[in-house]
Amino acid sequence: MNGIIVGAGRIGLNLARNMAEKHDIILIEKDRQVCENVSELLDCYVIQGTATNIQVLEEADINKADFFVAATPNDEVNLLSSVYAKDNGVKTIVSRLNNIEHLTIFKKLHIQTINPESSAMRYIARNIVRPTAQRLVSLGKGDAEIIELIVKNNNLIFTPIKDIESNSDKFKIITVYSDDEEIIPTPETELGYDDSIVVLVKRKYIHEIRQLFTQEELE
Repeated sequence: MNGIIVGAGRIGLNLARNMAEKHDIILIEKDRQVCENVSELLDCYVIQGTATNIQVLEEADINKADFFVAATPNDEVNLLSSVYAKDNGVKTIVSRLNNIEHLTIFKKLHIQTINPESSAMRYIARNIVRPTAQRLVSLGKGDAEIIELIVKNNNLIFTPIKDIESNSDKFKIITVYSDDEEIIPTPETELGYDDSIVVLVKRKYIHEIRQLFTQEELE
């Protein structure tokens, strides 16, 4: 299938990565530097521009798309681009909804939405404190600290937290901040470059874990 994803933030980037192997994906992103970074990371066509520009959407062959995902942090961009996709006969359209107060207009236009904040709240409601984190405190007999780190290690990008932690009793990731979004992670949550993470770590492993997440890949 042919798909267009608008916005190369955490949601758009992860979606493009997961779908690019089996589908022809075109990613639209307004930030030139982000476009260059994505081009190096993913095997998909990247267009630098805004999805409210009709010429940009036409360059992306909007009339040939089987699905369209608007994943920017701007509801106006998501709405307008989704409407244009709808007018061009795209069958499956999903838009990120950032402000729940805008839900009514999306519903009136029959555009399916996903609200990251609501999803995060469901995770919080299900599991205020991750049991694995509680076990770490117990295993460490209280000899643990909470630290905040910025992810700079390219080798960890797009890697599920379950694989990064790998049943380790040294540390647990308890919160992820990405694109001004607070995420209570699940084992399947993937990290993005420059994400801020809150980590519960045993004191004797603090330096090791800090290096794990913050070391930049050498050229």
